[in-house]
Amino acid sequence: RQGRAGTGMATDIGYSVPAGSLEFWQDRFTKFKVKTDPPEESFGEQFLPFRDPDGLKLRLVVAKETDDRSPWESSGVNANVATKGFHNVVLTLQRVEPTAEILTEILGYKLLSQEGNRYRYVTDAVNNAAIVDLYASPSEPAGINAGGTNHHIAFRVENDEILMQYREKVLSKGLGITPKIDRDYFFSLYFREPGGVLFEIATDNPGFTIDEPLDQLGSALRLPKQYEGSREKIEKMLPVL
Repeated sequence: RQGRAGTGMATDIGYSVPAGSLEFWQDRFTKFKVKTDPPEESFGEQFLPFRDPDGLKLRLVVAKETDDRSPWESSGVNANVATKGFHNVVLTLQRVEPTAEILTEILGYKLLSQEGNRYRYVTDAVNNAAIVDLYASPSEPAGINAGGTNHHIAFRVENDEILMQYREKVLSKGLGITPKIDRDYFFSLYFREPGGVLFEIATDNPGFTIDEPLDQLGSALRLPKQYEGSREKIEKMLPVL
């Protein structure tokens, strides 16, 4: 079933692209019949909003900061226009203050700037994909999580020892949080912050190279152990790439 974007969820996901590339992407989206809106600007950055086939809201953002990550080139998309990876995520909330407290006091983010009812938080723990934008929308109804919406957002930590330190921090705020969950390729914790967004904290270890070499990642469908019994069913549901 189709979901509905609203408060208490991540409503926009931004990907970094090089300066001067938005016109290319507008033409490419038109060619492939991708739904787009006119370019906009937020926090001094131009971006092109678009939607995936399920209706999920995405954006291509020309970042102000230098992004030296390797571009994701493919047929018809060269390095001068290719995406570099995640840039930001937008959380839509009825009240931003409780969520901002979690970002700053537990996850180490700092308020960078404000534009009206939009607040930009950043972390210096990483050079890119370091932005969480909070959008205050007091009268907007809660979102319904289903097709075309975002289920959760994940924050990365180095290992499960650090992961469990964050678990104690979350508990100290009186919030509920899951036990450590083994996802085969990483360990996870999940908790719902006061604004309603589901947060995941996930480890780098043991990593995605435990069952295939780095240069072959993505060339075959790998599943966590608990889903191997459903492999045939899962493969039938996946689109052909």
